[in-house]
Amino acid sequence: MSFKLTGWILAGALSAFAQPWASAQDASRGIAVWQKKIGPEDLPVRVAGISFSAKANTLRVADNPPDHAVKLAEAAQAAGALAGCNASYFHADGRPLGLVIADSKTIHSQERAKLLSGILAVRGNRIELVRAAEFRPGPEVSQAVQSGPWLVENGDAIEGLDASKRARRTVVATDGRGQWALIVFTSPTLADTARILADTSNLTGWKVRDALNLDGGGSTALWAADGFSLPEYGHVRNFLLVMPR
Repeated sequence: MSFKLTGWILAGALSAFAQPWASAQDASRGIAVWQKKIGPEDLPVRVAGISFSAKANTLRVADNPPDHAVKLAEAAQAAGALAGCNASYFHADGRPLGLVIADSKTIHSQERAKLLSGILAVRGNRIELVRAAEFRPGPEVSQAVQSGPWLVENGDAIEGLDASKRARRTVVATDGRGQWALIVFTSPTLADTARILADTSNLTGWKVRDALNLDGGGSTALWAADGFSLPEYGHVRNFLLVMPR
């Protein structure tokens, strides 16, 4: 059995090539921070992630308008977050793309676009990841970001994703049973990102059921209160923060 990724062929399961760099866990908060390297030494994909339980934690959208812009680390620390990452797309002038709801305030309305195929939302006490066409708005939705493309659905990698452009990627993933992860990749194609998520269950310690691509490139950022920080290059319009319940 082999998995072919753009630019290289991995013999055997991808998990055999996933080697940990570092790992830290806070069992009392249901959160783990980890880093791994996947692929051959001459062309590895580096992966860093923050896994957390929705029983102990939730997600908050932190809006970051250009006239009061701060970095992810500053926004997360000010909010008392355990961890965080960059979130959805935005225009060059800082205007958001797609639905953005932060603390029950609608910053931008939902859009219909092929790229913006999914919505991550907090509805009441529950975190949900749904197709944009299936999203139900309502007063019980306190946080939401619209992004895409969809990478993994029902455990399977989405077919037809771009297999040529390599870039830093930010992803949100879930097992559908209350386990979530914020993950950054350096630097695969979209197609490879989807295959890695679907084929390598030990990235998170559980099997990814659904995964959505967030903004990437220079916006890619990941931060955890234990001291881990992968900063963004420039201004990012909004962040996803992991907050204790």
